[in-house]
Amino acid sequence: MPAQNPDMEPLLEIEEVCKYFPVKKGFLQRHVGDVKALDGVSFTVNRGETVGLVGESGCGKTTLGRVVAGAHKATSGGVRFNNPDGDPVDVGTLRGDQLNNYLTHVQMVFQDPYSSLNPRRTVMQIIEEPLICLTEFSPKKRRARVFELLEVVGLNRRHAERYPHAFSGGQRQRIGIARALAVDPSLLVCDESVSALDVSVQGQIINLLMKLRAERGLSYLFISHDLAVVRHISDRIAVMYVGKLVEWAPAKEIFTSPRHPYTEALLSAVLRPDPGHPLDAMVLEGDVADPANRPSGCSFHPRCRYAQDICRTDEPPMAAMNNDGQERLAACHFAKELKLSGIDDDPAKQPEKMLRSEPQ
Repeated sequence: MPAQNPDMEPLLEIEEVCKYFPVKKGFLQRHVGDVKALDGVSFTVNRGETVGLVGESGCGKTTLGRVVAGAHKATSGGVRFNNPDGDPVDVGTLRGDQLNNYLTHVQMVFQDPYSSLNPRRTVMQIIEEPLICLTEFSPKKRRARVFELLEVVGLNRRHAERYPHAFSGGQRQRIGIARALAVDPSLLVCDESVSALDVSVQGQIINLLMKLRAERGLSYLFISHDLAVVRHISDRIAVMYVGKLVEWAPAKEIFTSPRHPYTEALLSAVLRPDPGHPLDAMVLEGDVADPANRPSGCSFHPRCRYAQDICRTDEPPMAAMNNDGQERLAACHFAKELKLSGIDDDPAKQPEKMLRSEPQ
């Protein structure tokens, strides 16, 4: 578990979380193995902080978000939520009213605004639903709350009686954010919440999320493959590869001086709107490891240009990179020796907005 900044109070503590999905075969559906979507993931989200969670598709990002949001139950490990209004709770043990109370503190913003909203319900009904399920608000108070939330996210009350098909993608995502804010949560799990939007609209939604964090003291677990967006919004970043955390550090340090070869490869694939900048994306050999049948040693070693014999036999632990604490961690046998390339952090050289790119 990464050490805590003494000036920050942890809101969410993820401790050695594993989530395995059984693989069954044959007429009798015998259990023949497991897809290890998450395998011993640990980090924290502090109050008022945004933690970015990055990695290739299939690395377990969304599964972790669903575990945090209570949609999946962890196979082992724990998610501890330090309730601002009461005692800390273990999310995996919550049932009934206790789970409903937890859901008033933790809400999710989904990836696709086109499919996450019920097309048969009006905006009023969509935003009002969590208020009906999780609060005891009167109909009059619920209606007033919906109008208030629409204004908060940049819409207006006349939109309340319209259906989702009448809105653009960016407006639909604003409706999704308003629905998540309805019960006044402490933490939002944003699962690729801007990846389906145009680049210009992405900026508007990111600015809205940052404004809400400043005004309401929200915390975010921001899941994305878009490193430019993650860099803009995150305080700290967790890098995942095939269900495991491979690097954890403040956002600036991740981008300027990565310590894991996988992080270096991700950063090399980020495009910048600079015609004079060479395109030097690092091409990784081989395929992403199978989470149901991981290679021995370091899962990344078949694709790593720096791999040595020890990488093929011994799994590297998450080790501290700084002598003054464990705020910066990396799971690589040679993390302290390697000189890896990051992205120039000089404002004069680095455009504020980079183009989107997902490593293949």
